[in-house]
Amino acid sequence: MKRYTRMCILVLISIVAVTVAAFSMGCTDTGTTDDPLDVDDTVVSGTVFSEEANSSEISLKMGDSIVLKLNENPSTGYSWDLSLPEGIVLVKDEFVGPDEPMPGAGGVHEWTLKASSEGNYQINAIYKMSWENVTGNEDTFTMNVVVLADSLASDDTGEEYIVGTAVVDDVQIMVMESFPLQISVTAIGNLPDGCTFIDEENIETVNTGNGFDIALKTKRPKDVACTQALVPFEVNIPLDVYGLEKGVYTVNVNGVTGTFEFIIDNVME
Repeated sequence: MKRYTRMCILVLISIVAVTVAAFSMGCTDTGTTDDPLDVDDTVVSGTVFSEEANSSEISLKMGDSIVLKLNENPSTGYSWDLSLPEGIVLVKDEFVGPDEPMPGAGGVHEWTLKASSEGNYQINAIYKMSWENVTGNEDTFTMNVVVLADSLASDDTGEEYIVGTAVVDDVQIMVMESFPLQISVTAIGNLPDGCTFIDEENIETVNTGNGFDIALKTKRPKDVACTQALVPFEVNIPLDVYGLEKGVYTVNVNGVTGTFEFIIDNVME
């Protein structure tokens, strides 16, 4: 009898352990924002949102970006039709299928969206067959986005400037043919008007260990009438890469990334 009692206790302990482990896995923080009740007033650039953020409201700073991921199964004929306002720019649009492709299997539609101008906006998406009319019974997704105004700063003369975040469209990385190796990053984008310029004197570059984060700011004189037309820009940013070990490094300029690789340690022996 004691033998069977011990066996029952062991079985009970195993069941409890499995239950606790399963519960812990379900509570693991994935780094995404899934619950609209947990969405902060101001989110960090690069935050990921899913269907659970439907009907939520978030705030972004100009130049910040978010990633929206919605489940989708194109094999059924259904797909998400995303509508964006003028103040939200589409940076990336892709469908990510399962790791092991299977007939009829669904995946996730991912969009990277960037806040480009101040204002209150709404992102809308509807899940339907592209050739069918809207009936009102479709699944929908909405998100209200508040893009915050840029901050004010003044120079040594007391003149005030509006400080913002540059909207970067592309990042190009050049490896110089020399040793030790040198890296130059070119950030490409558009300024919102004829008075705004890149604040090249205050570019912030942070070595993260596995790459570099670069903050590219803009300045515009306060209370000045400007031509309301996009002005393209290119800014070259040299990186301090001496001493880096061989490996792959990521460069992030205002949310737009690129990579470079060293096949040898960048150190003079």
